[in-house]
Amino acid sequence: MRVITLFSLVLLMTSCGVKKNSKHAQYLEGTKQYAVSASVFDSYIKKFEEEAAKNLGEENFKVGDIPINFGDTTNEEYDGVCNTYSDGTKEIFIKKSWWQSTDPKQKEIMIFHELGHCRLGRDHDTEKRAKGTHTYKLSIMNPVIPSSADYVLQKNAYLTELFLYDKSPLISGFGI
Repeated sequence: MRVITLFSLVLLMTSCGVKKNSKHAQYLEGTKQYAVSASVFDSYIKKFEEEAAKNLGEENFKVGDIPINFGDTTNEEYDGVCNTYSDGTKEIFIKKSWWQSTDPKQKEIMIFHELGHCRLGRDHDTEKRAKGTHTYKLSIMNPVIPSSADYVLQKNAYLTELFLYDKSPLISGFGI
């Protein structure tokens, strides 16, 4: 019995777990709760649309019918979540306590990450590279979003990766 318990404990510690500040996409029964986004998210949605239009060459790119609101992310460990419902509708929930305690760059990264799931159909990308004692995330779509400092240094490169799946500007920008 002790061997089974020990094996189970080791398995739990090495399996794909969700770390604090992780972001998550999930599939739910039913339909979305909101028809429009809370106004606090409008400037971030506009930035995403502008960056998508520029990077994708789609002049009229829109987020469309994907509202963003404060809400229950269904798991204490998730600060943001893209919900896709059984009827095909989507919406994003952001944990209000997280939003109120973080900086504007983290807010932008979070909204871009969740719209990456809901609007671009992106999955998580866990690729990282180390240089010295620092580890760099090679995608906004990392389950634990990049730091504000890294994002500010390489914003255009992160956006190139988000919209065009091209990590080379991040790799060369960070010198890794």
